[in-house]
Amino acid sequence: MIRLNCFLEIADSSFTKKAVETAIELVELSLHDKGCISYEAFGSLTSDNHIEIVETWENEESLDAHKASEHFRRLVPRLEECGTLTLERFDF
Repeated sequence: MIRLNCFLEIADSSFTKKAVETAIELVELSLHDKGCISYEAFGSLTSDNHIEIVETWENEESLDAHKASEHFRRLVPRLEECGTLTLERFDF
């Protein structure tokens, strides 16, 4: 399995609404991708400019298919417009 922790630091509060709406749409669509075990977005309790997306995939093939999906290719660049994305990956 593969676990990804994606952190978005929102650049400015004017991007918060767009970032939250985009993250929600990404979660809703990605949950239907083959091989998706879980896909969730969380807001920080201590900082209003952080969102974390936590996703778990069955294998590399399912993750690659997700990254090639229309919703991923459309929505991730929209998140990047809102701030800085960083990624942690864990294979287990």
